[in-house]
Amino acid sequence: MLLSDIDTWNVGALQSIAHELGGELTTIEGVASDLELISRLPGWDSPAADAARGKIHETTGKVLDDAAVIDAVQQLASETAEAVATLHTELESVRAEVSAQGGYLTLSDNGDVTINAPPDMRDELRPIADTIESRAKALIHQAEDIDADCAEVFGHVENGDITARGATDVPAAQEMGRDQSGLSAPYPPEGEGVTPQDVTAWWDALSAQEQDMVKAEHPDWIGDRDGVPTPVRSEVNKAQLDRELADAQRAVDDIPTFAEYAGAGAGGPGSAAKRSEYDRMVADRHSRLDEARALKGAMSLEGNADKDYDPNKYLMLLEYPDGRETRAAIAVGNPDTADHVSVTAPGVDTRATSLPGMVSEASALRDETLNQLILADRGDQQVSTIAWLGYEPPGKDISVVEAGFESRANVAAPDLADFYRGINATNEHGSDVHLSAFGHSYGSLTTAQALHELGATGVVDDAAFYGSPGLGHTDEAMTRFGTHGVPIEVMRPIGDEVDLNLADGHAYVMTAPGDWISGDPRLGPFELPSAGDLGQFGPNPTTLPLEQLSSNAAVSPTDNVSRTGAETHADYPRSDNGVLRTTGYNLAIIAGDLADVPLKNGDERLVR
Repeated sequence: MLLSDIDTWNVGALQSIAHELGGELTTIEGVASDLELISRLPGWDSPAADAARGKIHETTGKVLDDAAVIDAVQQLASETAEAVATLHTELESVRAEVSAQGGYLTLSDNGDVTINAPPDMRDELRPIADTIESRAKALIHQAEDIDADCAEVFGHVENGDITARGATDVPAAQEMGRDQSGLSAPYPPEGEGVTPQDVTAWWDALSAQEQDMVKAEHPDWIGDRDGVPTPVRSEVNKAQLDRELADAQRAVDDIPTFAEYAGAGAGGPGSAAKRSEYDRMVADRHSRLDEARALKGAMSLEGNADKDYDPNKYLMLLEYPDGRETRAAIAVGNPDTADHVSVTAPGVDTRATSLPGMVSEASALRDETLNQLILADRGDQQVSTIAWLGYEPPGKDISVVEAGFESRANVAAPDLADFYRGINATNEHGSDVHLSAFGHSYGSLTTAQALHELGATGVVDDAAFYGSPGLGHTDEAMTRFGTHGVPIEVMRPIGDEVDLNLADGHAYVMTAPGDWISGDPRLGPFELPSAGDLGQFGPNPTTLPLEQLSSNAAVSPTDNVSRTGAETHADYPRSDNGVLRTTGYNLAIIAGDLADVPLKNGDERLVR
């Protein structure tokens, strides 16, 4: 399928076919009515009359089958006309966008876009060309879907597969025909090399009717797919959460007594084992309900699960992987319309029941960022802060085996990288949106690995790592020599902004003095090494050539507010008496893209 093939599709002809078939249906309805009247044959009772009635009923059945076929083809023609009209409009828009680039872009018939510009303009044109190419290929993809659907329906017509299915009148036969026809929901692009930008182009190429069809028939296609608009994802994910909450509540309400559960064996041999099994079942059902209510609360007004959903919160991700912890991501503020978006990845022992606290911290960060933008005379800019739990962090102390390796961070990195790309794809500012990546504890390792996974600059603009055990390793091998001079091949640790695909000076580090992960913990008078000092995940980020910020108590320079410092591993994003600590203030300055904006007196806004 080529773009020129789409040009040849005639919407007017399709609409004409649909109109003419409507007239045929009117004729068939009259014939069926006449046959029904004749079949009564009043006053004629004999074997010949019975045979005649049988023949009339047989003929009526064929007429009703014809009605089903005609309505099936009419519906297909009508839906195809609407879909093709949308394709033509979108294709015209794509070509207009190409023309707007002053001849520096060429659109091929297969959807490829070539840059014909001087070298110094190519970097600027590349994201524009990529977006246009994604849109063009999405149109081809959709046209192929339409063509396949039409071929399938006409194949059924040719084979006589479309029938009235026992309908006894024309309206019912028409309904049966419609059930066996029409365009299917266009499947999203998949496979190696497909990006969130391609998904956005696919969604935008759908007509409103097709989008509604996908939401109604295949919500599983879009709820967790990066590149689908955030409000759409949130809509289907909230419906899924409502079902989960209802099911979990029903399961708790239906908990039997132990006597009912154990039956005749309640007091006999094996009763203790049965009791243990029963207690586990009860605990599991209550845990499921607690988790569902925590998610509902995190999404609701005032954080109250019994209240309505907060219209300014978006459930961007909701997954229930078999045998694994629930995954979710909640945005405060719409990331598709915001000028500034931050994504925070949490660390050890964070679960879905932790999301109310994470969302509360995200709300506080957003409020502070908006306040700092107002102080910087940028009050018209919007902010979205996202709590991302799209992976399963280690559940215990960082020193235990499950947290002592990078595996969970490495597994999560591609998903988080695509989440970042998805924000660029759906945001109305495109790649010009200011995107910050924040990582706490083990989440800093996950964030760093995701940034490295991006493979190019321009997706994420700033990053901050706090309470970090290390930023992990690159996929580049290096040789070290052991104590006896034996060469050992290891992966090179992440060491600077280049490894993180960030501009120089846009990666920040904070550590609290008493933080046992990254700081200088003490046991009485004795100094102890932190987890970051052990080097399991690469060097302690406080030793890297990154921007080192203060975690101590300070007066913030933009507003002269006295702020307490972060002392422990959990303090960084938390408020103290309703005021963000120095660390939270620094995060707000970074999230608002104000780190490089000096105050009127020339001082900087960050607290170092």
